[in-house]
Amino acid sequence: MELEYTKEFDPLRPRVTAAAPQGAGPAGDGSASDGPAGDGGRTSANDDECATDDGYATDDEVYVFDDENVVLAVNVALKTGRPLLLFGPPGSGKSSLAPNVARVLGWEHHAHVVTARTEPEDLLWRFDALRRLNDAQAQRLDENIERYYTKGPLWRAFAAATGRRSVVLIDEIDKADPDLPNSLLGPLGSLSFPVPWDERKHVSARPDLAPFVVITTNDERELPRPFLRRCVVFELAPPTRAHLLRVARTHLRGEYDDDLAGRVADHILAVREQMTDPATGPSTAEFLDALKACLQLGVVPGSAAWRQLEAITLRKRRGGGPESAR
Repeated sequence: MELEYTKEFDPLRPRVTAAAPQGAGPAGDGSASDGPAGDGGRTSANDDECATDDGYATDDEVYVFDDENVVLAVNVALKTGRPLLLFGPPGSGKSSLAPNVARVLGWEHHAHVVTARTEPEDLLWRFDALRRLNDAQAQRLDENIERYYTKGPLWRAFAAATGRRSVVLIDEIDKADPDLPNSLLGPLGSLSFPVPWDERKHVSARPDLAPFVVITTNDERELPRPFLRRCVVFELAPPTRAHLLRVARTHLRGEYDDDLAGRVADHILAVREQMTDPATGPSTAEFLDALKACLQLGVVPGSAAWRQLEAITLRKRRGGGPESAR
């Protein structure tokens, strides 16, 4: 049943916004600038704009919003100004949500994948100490210290140099040191932080250009309670058979084979059910890999070729599950 409320974000009705100024988008700064698109109601992507050379849609340009609750979570986060914290098993679509929200809204998209070495400042800026040392040794040190700083995703989103709002993805925050989430409370709460070379100055987001921040976690480490209290929290469910088939239809378009897709989907779900931890089973992306390979190579589930294809696209040394497709 469709939830009734006023939506700022509606994947069925993408916004029509002006194109970004010339030079906006990826220009060596790691950002991505996406324009608005829509396919008439099923996903957040336009078939022509998102097709690859082989006619398939790419993973980060198509998102099947078949759960009204996730659309509600996005709208709540947008209206409250809170970050959206996404839980869910690997392959449930956490990372691909942000670029598709940006596409629907016609906003820019900036992303940062967190690692164990990520420092809080990395999301704001990076200081290139090695470059400065080399310049000093070569006696060409630039007196303008600002030139040795690289703007991070939150800096670019707060500054909104193109005049457009941004969606910022902070991916896999649970990989970082436990102090990192709490260190973000200040910048995300005030939408402001001091300039590193002059703390009297601040990088601040205008209220009308405030970014939408999406944070993902694989739940490998417990996040601090103060951080959770300041987020809108949503947990994405593992993919169902209906979801897998809808994703396949969206990605494969004219090459979609309902019978083949159903057999591969049934096999993947059977593998997941028989695993000790179903969350570690084959993901939606791996389902698409196996299905595309079957279509392109003429592999029939249940054949000897299928068993080899299954091993390299689905099992990947995972234990449990049936030996061949149904």
